[in-house]
Amino acid sequence: MGKRKSNRKKKNSGQKPVSRKAFRTASAFIAVILMVLGGVYFYTKPSGRATASNPAPATGQLIENRPVLSSALFTGKTALAYKYAAEIPKVIDSQFCYCYCKKDHGHKTLLTCFTTMHGSKCETCMDEVIYAYGLYQDGKSLDEIVVAVDKKFYRPYKRHL
Repeated sequence: MGKRKSNRKKKNSGQKPVSRKAFRTASAFIAVILMVLGGVYFYTKPSGRATASNPAPATGQLIENRPVLSSALFTGKTALAYKYAAEIPKVIDSQFCYCYCKKDHGHKTLLTCFTTMHGSKCETCMDEVIYAYGLYQDGKSLDEIVVAVDKKFYRPYKRHL
């Protein structure tokens, strides 16, 4: 004949049901952990903007990809300019070269001058790099450096024949 149904519930094979209190405690614990991690993230992440206390980054995505020539190849002011260009390539890569080598020689940026021998023969290029490096050391932002270099070195373009 048939089996009787019992009113008893089957056992959970050793597992206990999760109580509401334990669930709330675990949820609160996870929420506190997430809030602490979020706070740490927001307090420690660098601001995306360069300021006087956060100078322009010296490295990053560059327009000119070739390496700067070694300053060991040169002496004096020329070696110093090549050294500075290698130390802060992003800053130098953001500069317009006022010897107008972009128009005359097809250079990309001021940094291009220091990937070749051009920077060793051009006073304008060397002076721009040395001036920009000084501003960088003073904690100026990338925008402030670009404006100051433009203001100091701008001169109208004259075609060299």
